[in-house]
Amino acid sequence: MSANQKKAAVFLLMGQSNAVGHGIPMEEKDKITVPMRNVFGLSRELNQSFDNEELNWSGYISAGMNLAEEQDDTYSVANCLAQLWQDEMDAGNPHDLPDLHIVHIAIGAQGITEKFMWFPEREKKLIPGKLGTVDISLYPFTLRILALLDDSFKKLGKEPEYIGLHWRGGEEDTTLPLEELESKLEGLYRRIFDGFCSVLGRRIPIVLHRYAYEKKKMIKYPSGEGVVNLRFANSVFDRLAERYDNISQFDVRKAPHYNPQLENDGLFMEDLVHYSPKTNRWVADEILMDYISKRTK
Repeated sequence: MSANQKKAAVFLLMGQSNAVGHGIPMEEKDKITVPMRNVFGLSRELNQSFDNEELNWSGYISAGMNLAEEQDDTYSVANCLAQLWQDEMDAGNPHDLPDLHIVHIAIGAQGITEKFMWFPEREKKLIPGKLGTVDISLYPFTLRILALLDDSFKKLGKEPEYIGLHWRGGEEDTTLPLEELESKLEGLYRRIFDGFCSVLGRRIPIVLHRYAYEKKKMIKYPSGEGVVNLRFANSVFDRLAERYDNISQFDVRKAPHYNPQLENDGLFMEDLVHYSPKTNRWVADEILMDYISKRTK
């Protein structure tokens, strides 16, 4: 086995609806129905439990690989990255990529404060299902999954190489009063991300996706408080990135199709909240290209 074959690139996608790929079902031609040869995921069927003693990897498909919400075959960043990665391998792997392993945990309409499923002190529960039915205490569940990763790669004979944990979530927290956000938000994020790194035994790269949907906030909150809260949440991301050398940010407004003259900025679906398939494909391509560039330096 070559040195490259002994490695496993690991991509983690967590958060809420924009991590799920909410409301953007894949066309039939884009659905991944045949398990991939070089991209692997954790199916809900085999891994959605607090009681697992080991993880069960399987060839990646676009349905059933989000360990939380049951909304499958979407143009999520996870599904888009899986296809781009496998295409690269099928093209002869000119960049000498290792196999990719994806961990996807996301439920729509969730934040990290008290009334949402990412709140770290939430009573432990796991009720599977679609949005509206699903009820999972996401923080302890994620800790359980992450705690099993190292052993799973040892059994595969591979060394994990973390691309990063991409956080696309927390929008729901911006509906709270600003005073509450000011007193809680940064501390909760620090606790959650420190907890993830602690259980992994290393400070993996964490990438925070900035909130870019100010136009929707302006429509929903004409008095302006929605935009103030959104900007405060982004300022929390700024401070986290400044204080932690393993935390960085991703700004989707750098996409070539970003156009602030358009009502949807060229980025969103008609609801002005959820990113379009074009945007998610671009994000996935940026993640792949960034990984390739770091490997070739």
